[in-house]
Amino acid sequence: MRKAAAWTLGLIAVFGALYWWYAADSRMPADADFPLDIAELRRLAGSLPGDLPREIRYEKVTAFSFPGAMIAAGDGWATQEMPIYAYQLVYPDRTAMIDSAMPRDLAKPEFMVPYYDEAAYGRVSAALEKAAFILITHEHSDHSGGVLQHPRLASLLPALRLTQVQQDHPQYMKPAVVPEGSLANYQPLRYEGAAAIAPGVVAVAAPGHTPGSQMVYVKLADGHELLFLGDVSWKHGNIERQRERPRFVTEWLIGEDRHAVFGQLKALHLLAQREPAIRQVPGHDAEVVAELTAEGYLKPEFIRTGNP
Repeated sequence: MRKAAAWTLGLIAVFGALYWWYAADSRMPADADFPLDIAELRRLAGSLPGDLPREIRYEKVTAFSFPGAMIAAGDGWATQEMPIYAYQLVYPDRTAMIDSAMPRDLAKPEFMVPYYDEAAYGRVSAALEKAAFILITHEHSDHSGGVLQHPRLASLLPALRLTQVQQDHPQYMKPAVVPEGSLANYQPLRYEGAAAIAPGVVAVAAPGHTPGSQMVYVKLADGHELLFLGDVSWKHGNIERQRERPRFVTEWLIGEDRHAVFGQLKALHLLAQREPAIRQVPGHDAEVVAELTAEGYLKPEFIRTGNP
């Protein structure tokens, strides 16, 4: 009996340690760091001539349903909605896009997709054709699939600002598949650190979640500032509590550079304290989007034309 009890306790200890390591541990590494120079982003945002965007609109196309324990290490297993957005920048004379959501056939597995808004995706697809430029925060298909599998992808390439790193890692785009040869003569965006894309818009390289992950800083004509995080952070709570996704997600499912993401979460946490007026937009946080909508930073539904 004593041996059986000892074996039982030993197994409980082993499984407990494994669960803590792969599902609950989210200690911030002491050397975690990410350079985020807001003064430089503001300078770059004003470095190109022309009007700043006057508003940002969004479409909520679909969602995944994830257990909280997949979103932040150590959280419970109750499910949370992970909405999938595309954003439209509206200039006085043109529009642009940040992310492109995903077509219905990529929204898998079915049991994790509670709904799909075909009308919203139709507006996204139409807006892509009229966008002056299209930025993708990272390779994953819920952000890139709408443009990569667009039926008129060839006509979108002059506007698409796919980065060299993103193009070099198509394995992270699956199940989205770029048609063979469609990017043969494509000239991707190349930059280090940060780059001005258009008046008021700056891309910020943030490899970690994927090799081609980037954030997008936007300054509006009314002075509002937003930082679109892509999937550096899925929810605001990841930043507020500086909690990474658990190891079983980052190592087994995503293939993420966990140390790099910790540095980014640390930098974003400090940014929220020092520059609260810069509103951060995590990749899949309906509460943040609702709050920013109520405060006038974002507006629902794309405009119908690329020429306001």
